[in-house]
Amino acid sequence: MKLKKALNNNVVLAKTDVHQEVVVFGSGISFKLKPGDPIDESKISKVFTLQTKDISMKLANLLKEVPVEYVEIAQEIISYASNKMNVSISDYTILTLTDHIYFAIKRYQQGEQIRNVLLWEAKKFYKTEFEIGLKALEIIKERSGIAFDEDEAGFIALHLVNTQVEGNEIDKTIKITNIVQDILGIIKYHFKIDFDEDSWNYGRLVTHLKFFAQRIIAKDRIDNEEDDLFNQVNYKYPEAFECVKRIETYVLNGYGTQITHAEMVYLVLHIARVTSRNKY
Repeated sequence: MKLKKALNNNVVLAKTDVHQEVVVFGSGISFKLKPGDPIDESKISKVFTLQTKDISMKLANLLKEVPVEYVEIAQEIISYASNKMNVSISDYTILTLTDHIYFAIKRYQQGEQIRNVLLWEAKKFYKTEFEIGLKALEIIKERSGIAFDEDEAGFIALHLVNTQVEGNEIDKTIKITNIVQDILGIIKYHFKIDFDEDSWNYGRLVTHLKFFAQRIIAKDRIDNEEDDLFNQVNYKYPEAFECVKRIETYVLNGYGTQITHAEMVYLVLHIARVTSRNKY
């Protein structure tokens, strides 16, 4: 492993023998080294192998401002989340989560507190991610001595949700959450019901709506029109179909997107299940 660039005394950008770029941590690791010199492996405490050169450079630049301890906190949270959700979390998340935690702690130390207006949604729609957010608070407290409240767990949960959304843009996650909330509101108003939020059918509906919302924002379409099935569900579930027509109007007016027959079929079936109560 050879030095490419020293970021400070304890963090360097390096290249491995197979020319892979890595960020390396270790006390005094860059002392007296110049680019091209081999790195003393006995000084290495941690190595971050990142997917792309672009991510490596962004992390390197971030570490000019943010102490490495915050990267380590973010990495521990991401490792826990990856195991908990059984998914691979993008390297980009270490940048966004490190940056978020750093500034959250700075605000806390300065007596500034930001309320999470999407806390309720994070708890209801992203239960696994919120549970990980609560675990993250334990990690942060153990590492920094700072005890955040549930608002911060909600912020971290939304960052984790964001790793599953193409583009890694937190505003996209917020839009998706708002669409899901609005459509659930339409269903509740149409049927004049309260959901059993612990039911399997409700969980499946919310999961479907999250992906549906992603397609709305991306303007992706399910092009299989399913006309025969469309006519069948229209006949079999007329009340659920009327509800979907309201959703269709909401999506068209709010996002300029026409829902296809295939999308409507899936929505009708999910809504019929969650509102049935032995009715269908």
